[in-house]
Amino acid sequence: MTAQALPYGPAFGPAILLPVTALLVVPLVIAARRAGSLAGAFVIVALWLRCIAGAYHLYMFKPLAAGLSGNALLSIAVTGFGLLFVVRPPNLALKWLLPVYALVLLALLSAGLNGDAAGGVNAAVKYAYMIVMLIAVFQALRCDPDAHFLSWAMVSFLPLLVFQALSLALNLPKGSEDGGGLVWIGGYNHEAAFSVALLTGFLVGCLARSAPRAPRVAFLLAATLGIFLAGYRTTILALAPLALAIFLIGLTMAVRRDQRAAMAAVAAVAGLMLASVAVLSYGDRFADLAAFLAHPGSLIKPPREFDLIERQIMSARPLIWSSYLYAWADATPLQHLFGLGPESWEGVFKVYPHNTLVGTLYELGWFGVAAMVMLWTVMAAAAASARGERLLLLAAHASFFVLNMATMPFWQVEGLALYGLLCGYTIYSARAAIRPRPEPSRSFAEI
Repeated sequence: MTAQALPYGPAFGPAILLPVTALLVVPLVIAARRAGSLAGAFVIVALWLRCIAGAYHLYMFKPLAAGLSGNALLSIAVTGFGLLFVVRPPNLALKWLLPVYALVLLALLSAGLNGDAAGGVNAAVKYAYMIVMLIAVFQALRCDPDAHFLSWAMVSFLPLLVFQALSLALNLPKGSEDGGGLVWIGGYNHEAAFSVALLTGFLVGCLARSAPRAPRVAFLLAATLGIFLAGYRTTILALAPLALAIFLIGLTMAVRRDQRAAMAAVAAVAGLMLASVAVLSYGDRFADLAAFLAHPGSLIKPPREFDLIERQIMSARPLIWSSYLYAWADATPLQHLFGLGPESWEGVFKVYPHNTLVGTLYELGWFGVAAMVMLWTVMAAAAASARGERLLLLAAHASFFVLNMATMPFWQVEGLALYGLLCGYTIYSARAAIRPRPEPSRSFAEI
């Protein structure tokens, strides 16, 4: 082990990975057995597998079979199992999934027009993974309207917290993305995927309303601390709407109904004060973001016109975005409409676009951007019509939107799991508002 900060994630060796993984399997098995349905158990195991795979990045990033990496094979296996044994075919016809299917068709069409069938297949598999997670959450809630399985799903994120704690105990940091300090990501490869996975855990904790109060609060605090220790600024910003919402809801629901209006006002003031403290404490880390937002148009220009200082702003994101936008602008009129093909940036640029809209414009053109915006709009509208947890769901969708502005959760499996879980819960809540009587709960054996 070394205390030196590395530009990539320092990995634990098998001597630590294997025994810790064996210990983490025990609570996983208990949680899966108590999930109450096959769909609930599938969600718990799928999330756990995604979290544990990141700790094995030295092995999972390597091609293992048919030129596919271990991560790709794991995602395909989870998706295939879900489609074969978990997803009920009628649920594939949910109307809220139409924008996702539009994105899949556009990815395949763009890949065909650009002569890269493999890119289209890869994109389709990623969206299939999200669809499977979405429907599995939806089905689990139909069997378990009180979301008991989400209380057990907090176990899925123990690998992140345990390995992060080990990286602290063993003094095994990584150099931050902006080069301004150290981050602690538990032997994972990069703070982006690690922190997005922790944000998913935070969302699960927020939605696990049937969990005992003390473990739930402890988990939410641990996930929050973990996100800050990971130091990925985009995820820290994305956490804000969701954290503020659960804070306001928690304070408001802790008092009698006739006192909730007054408590809501007090909670709002307290939330603003906490936000102000956070801004003052971390203002220097977001100073370049403020500079960009003050004059965003001035930093979207031909890449050759960026000076040395401008290239450092926001970890070079304006430079990255400009590179993609001007490359798309130089493409053919047909590519303006359908893009240059999914994952076509690989081999052309060193890094992915770091913005979902920029990346979608480059890969799928104007039609892709329209489909992506439609997906976000449809899901936000479903959240607005949800019953009981409207504020929390709207805040979660706002958090996901913020995440998309400076990274690409649709490119990360962790991000697809996050959005699949959020949308599955949102769709169930929206349908519950229309059909107030839930289906009777069924046992695991009946599924």
